[in-house]
Amino acid sequence: MSEINLKETTDVDVETLMNSIRRRAQAVPDAMHIMGEVGKGRLYADGITQATRQSAGWKGRAKSRVTKLILRSVRRNLHLQRAFNHLVVDVLQLIAEDLYAHEKRLPAARESEPGPTAVEHLHAPANSSQEGLTPGGHFDQARYEEKYLDLTPYCRRSLAIFRELLNESDLALELGCGQGQLLSMFAENGITAVGVDSDQKMVLLCQRRGLRALCADIFDYLRNAPDASIGGIFSGRVVERLTNEQTLELLELAGRKLRRGGIFVVEATNIDHIPALREFYMDPSLVRPVPVRLMEFILERSRFRIHHFRFSSKGGGQSGEEELRESALSQEAYPYGKYTVAAVRS
Repeated sequence: MSEINLKETTDVDVETLMNSIRRRAQAVPDAMHIMGEVGKGRLYADGITQATRQSAGWKGRAKSRVTKLILRSVRRNLHLQRAFNHLVVDVLQLIAEDLYAHEKRLPAARESEPGPTAVEHLHAPANSSQEGLTPGGHFDQARYEEKYLDLTPYCRRSLAIFRELLNESDLALELGCGQGQLLSMFAENGITAVGVDSDQKMVLLCQRRGLRALCADIFDYLRNAPDASIGGIFSGRVVERLTNEQTLELLELAGRKLRRGGIFVVEATNIDHIPALREFYMDPSLVRPVPVRLMEFILERSRFRIHHFRFSSKGGGQSGEEELRESALSQEAYPYGKYTVAAVRS
């Protein structure tokens, strides 16, 4: 495509753009027309074959006439295809020019807006900043989670898994502990737990509540932890912040640091549930969704044995959630927004 010729415009005039596209598209063949022409050529070839069968040497004559017909058809359809391709390129360039012109106008519009004075900025209330941003322009994950995430169901499930599969004396480790909702629930139930998070602000929030939390990289923490010293590792949405290679490394480290019979708990988004997938992309800290079958595949090739899957979503049950628990995956998981996998260290 040639270099975009930016025109000075005052508005994105959609109607003008569409009229221009219609003018260029008029009388230009589309894909259906081209396929119709190919079909006509095939019918002509069949007619030639039928007409020449009545006399001697008909095969040679038919072959010659069909060959000429094919050559003419190919040349014509190449011309039609070329015209169609040029139309597509022209339309795309029209759209690109319009979008580029609109994009160039945005900085000028921002500069023309009056900004707050230094005094106004100093005395502005905390909630006057852009939603989810700190005054320094960094994304405020703690504030985002307070507004949009309800971790109570995950905490309740994790506590139930601990009680079912572990001993009261086991140490629970939460990776990516955030503001400490799960740590708090463990503490209330007499379970020794420690949380690790790389966000200093999150860790301070935990420590102010009297919870045991450390600011560290989860991989560094696990590498330095004694082998077979942990009863359960809980990782809510952690794998959605990692690459495949990092997930494999995490499972390798977890397999060494958990005692035999210890558990590794993963919670993530069920991508078969569209509303949950929309919520996934609302959280800028998440890198990629991890389908439950991919998680099953990875766990089965590590040191872990899958104990059960649990699918959950907001509903009208006693706990405010609907749940499905099963020991093996089935085709019935799509109505549920989250999945939890409990895997046992072999």
